[in-house]
Amino acid sequence: MRETPKTFRCGSIVGCILLLAVFGGCAGLPDYALPRSGVTMADPAMIDEAFTYRQLTRSDFRAPALPADQDAHATAINAHTCARIRPTKDSRFSVVRTRYNDSVVFIGGIEKIRFEGIMIPGCSWWNPALPAGSQAYVLQHEQIHFALVELAARRLTVDIREEAQSFMTVQPTAEAARTEIATTVNRWIRSAMEASLEMHTAFDNDTSLFHSPRWQQWWQDKIEKQLAADPEPTGKK
Repeated sequence: MRETPKTFRCGSIVGCILLLAVFGGCAGLPDYALPRSGVTMADPAMIDEAFTYRQLTRSDFRAPALPADQDAHATAINAHTCARIRPTKDSRFSVVRTRYNDSVVFIGGIEKIRFEGIMIPGCSWWNPALPAGSQAYVLQHEQIHFALVELAARRLTVDIREEAQSFMTVQPTAEAARTEIATTVNRWIRSAMEASLEMHTAFDNDTSLFHSPRWQQWWQDKIEKQLAADPEPTGKK
């Protein structure tokens, strides 16, 4: 006999895109400046202060220093944005306890899922030595990276819709079912972030290797138009 499903929210996704603003005269982005996906710290307080897509301000960059693996390049880096994709707060997952061949099993499913981009101030850094005349350009640069994360999140919502509707996992415990759901959602997020790196890198190649307000404005207009055309996740606040 099937029992009433228990719904829960998945809050353990920690995949992140780390984005840097670097300006110089080199022929290509140095390795340390390449946009990359990775794993950010799982500090609950840091995640709690994260916010969904909006206009960035200088005060949103609150990290006291760059990550240890980039600190040696601090003089060449103008800003470091820590952004990620996560399920929206109204996403719902279920685990149902039932019996199969005289054994108790737990069936996990996804009732509803959408994604959104967030920026995490606690791991986002701003170079305090950045000249005042460069700050508007750098802030716009990071805004566009944030917009690219939000765009990837909205497209992920559409791309995995059918797969999410048909998803089912059968496990011996409720915890194992919840873990499998979280693993699947995390895989989708990581795949979307990695796929978006090509666009982040193309943007940086156009605007981080030299000061180019015209090209940067072109990118902002392009991404804002794409965001306007893509549906915004419901439940977004």
